[in-house]
Amino acid sequence: MKKYLVFTTLLLSSFSNVFSCGYSPYGEDIRYSLFLPDYFKYTDFMAFNYNTQLFGFDYEYQNQYESNVEDWYNFTQKKVSIEDINECLNTLKLTDITSNSQNKFLQYLYKNKLNNVLQYLIIAKQCEDVNNFEYDDPWERGETKRVAITPFFNKLQQLIDKEKSNYLKRKYAFLTIRTAYYNGNRNLINTLFEKHFAQGKKDYLYYWALYFNAFQNENASVDIANIMAYSPEKKYAAYYYFHDQFNLENALAHAKSNQEIANIYAYASVQRIEPNLDYLKNIYQNSNQSRILDFLLLREINKIEDWIYTPYYTNYLPSIEFSNYWWNENQDIVYSTEKLRERSEKDRMYAKQVLDFVNSVDYSKIKDISLWKAAQIQLLFMTKDYQTCLNKIKAFEKQFSDEKVFAQIEKIKALCIISNQEVGKAIIKEEAKPIILKYLNDERFLFSLGRELEFRNNLPDAMALIAHGNQKVDNYYGDYYTNSVEWQGNRLKNSGNLKYFYEYFDYLDFVYSANEMQIVINKLNTKIDDDFSKTIYSQLLKDKNYLIDLLGTKYIRENRLVQAERTFKSLGNKYWNENYNSWERDNYDDYYTFDQNPFYDLKYTESFISNREKFVVNKLSVTQHLIKYLNIANNPKTKNRDYYYFLVANCYLSMTQYGNSWMMRRYNSTTDFNGGNNESYIDEIEYRNGNLAQKYYHLAFENAKTVKFKALCLRMEDYAKDNVMSDYPKLKSAYPDYFNDLSSCDNLEDYFKARR
Repeated sequence: MKKYLVFTTLLLSSFSNVFSCGYSPYGEDIRYSLFLPDYFKYTDFMAFNYNTQLFGFDYEYQNQYESNVEDWYNFTQKKVSIEDINECLNTLKLTDITSNSQNKFLQYLYKNKLNNVLQYLIIAKQCEDVNNFEYDDPWERGETKRVAITPFFNKLQQLIDKEKSNYLKRKYAFLTIRTAYYNGNRNLINTLFEKHFAQGKKDYLYYWALYFNAFQNENASVDIANIMAYSPEKKYAAYYYFHDQFNLENALAHAKSNQEIANIYAYASVQRIEPNLDYLKNIYQNSNQSRILDFLLLREINKIEDWIYTPYYTNYLPSIEFSNYWWNENQDIVYSTEKLRERSEKDRMYAKQVLDFVNSVDYSKIKDISLWKAAQIQLLFMTKDYQTCLNKIKAFEKQFSDEKVFAQIEKIKALCIISNQEVGKAIIKEEAKPIILKYLNDERFLFSLGRELEFRNNLPDAMALIAHGNQKVDNYYGDYYTNSVEWQGNRLKNSGNLKYFYEYFDYLDFVYSANEMQIVINKLNTKIDDDFSKTIYSQLLKDKNYLIDLLGTKYIRENRLVQAERTFKSLGNKYWNENYNSWERDNYDDYYTFDQNPFYDLKYTESFISNREKFVVNKLSVTQHLIKYLNIANNPKTKNRDYYYFLVANCYLSMTQYGNSWMMRRYNSTTDFNGGNNESYIDEIEYRNGNLAQKYYHLAFENAKTVKFKALCLRMEDYAKDNVMSDYPKLKSAYPDYFNDLSSCDNLEDYFKARR
């Protein structure tokens, strides 16, 4: 029977006060980890894994049987399958205990006439009924059920006294203790414990009984630490019910042996979120042959990963904060990428301290050597000692190639190879390629490699790996891992809600300049014909046309129109015929379409300009006509320069957040009435404020030949600045007689026609 332990969620992440509004990923969504607990055999400690939802999961004993089942298995000298014993103890009901049962354990007992054991099983099933609650109670909760069971208690105690087998006598004693606990007869618990367990062997039944006895003991700190150390079934309940009253100093004062000192420090460590190296050292000094020490080292590395990798790779704060660790002296939250990097580097110093400890231990006295060796490798990578790390990996490969963690070690090897290069000279070296191909389904691994390359200015290979990882939607890293990586753009201090990413395309769109994007396109235009490159570049090559579109869009953002036209033109007519119109959508959303001409039509405004030059509107045609109209307007010999400046201004207005052609600059759009923020795209201020539109409306004003058209130009200049919120101050100041006419859209056509 599978045992489930349901824990109360304790959210320690403070992201709710970091972001003022809107959805922001937090907690396990952003926590970064490579050294997964799943690589090691510590599922019995699963509820204590480092994560943002401490005690946040249904816990299942995986492929394990509780100690009581194994005890009976040994009782039968392993002549009955453990599955049948488990079925009898944890599935069958009282009425199922008959000589006709198909259960092999019961058949064994009847065949061997073990009537005293059969009687015990019947009593145990009766106890289950007496202690039954409306819900399961796998934690042995403290709720009591007071019923008239005195006769049943008397019967249990008579059976204890009557039973000649000490084996069954202790089991009867435990049944009585457990029943007394559930039914509020607490005084009986200590009496039975002292008589039947206190001086006996310290097996699983001793610790089960000790757990119930701890509720009667005002000074139980040592006992509960020992329960956690030695009782798989009771370790979580021992922590859940007693950790608030646990006192480290008091417990140490009552410790009777070095082993108990180690157990006490282990109990104090299992949910400690601050650095825990001092406790690890104490555990090692007092009891180095300890599974819980091994687990706690694994947990400590997961904490350091959060402190180093989460900000380093994703630009998020670590998922768990503690003791103002991530706060400055003024209690202001540190936002900037620079500060995140500084904090990450400080935590690498702590990683070095843990590494020194790992290096100092006597490995002949360690229980799980492969874990410690793997931890050493992980810490070497964290501390950027890449060459030593590679040397240790070589030794690990020879000794532990069959261990489950070997896969992670191979990934660290590839990361070391990539990271051990100068900025500006980093490539994907040959020795890393087989590892990358082997783990192409691990998005987090590919993302880490990509970021290391990105930090070393190899943007094409970086984006190729990240993009390839984005294809994988079925990754699974254990109970507390999401399928994909989330990360942010660079953070500026005092930023608000920041842009976060799941896809490489959105990241390229938001973060990089046209020149940087051009480097990626240049790589895609080279001959990519070797098998490795074709594999990792498969997603970028598939998306090549969209990336070229993005490059041209970036040139538009930077107002580099000639480069934008050249880029858009390279896509060919087929691309434009299949995108940006209402009947051909390709990869774009339905709302992402040109439905008006940006030169002649303004959003939310009835048409007031005759369309002299009709064409299919897309990014290429808009760019070409914008260049054309600018050349005409800027030519001093042009007679109607004001007209063309006005058309150019219309286009720039249409490319703002208020326009019908915002897709010239963005792939999605939101309106910001504050007129721009401190961190976003390179053209954020232009996109929000329409400065170029204001500029060209003013040039139209300066070249206008009639007063009415001048008034219209000023009116549009005001409108470009404040949109519907405008009070048209320039118009009102210069041409008050026309203010009422132009305050609405009703007379725009008349004023436009009056330009001649």
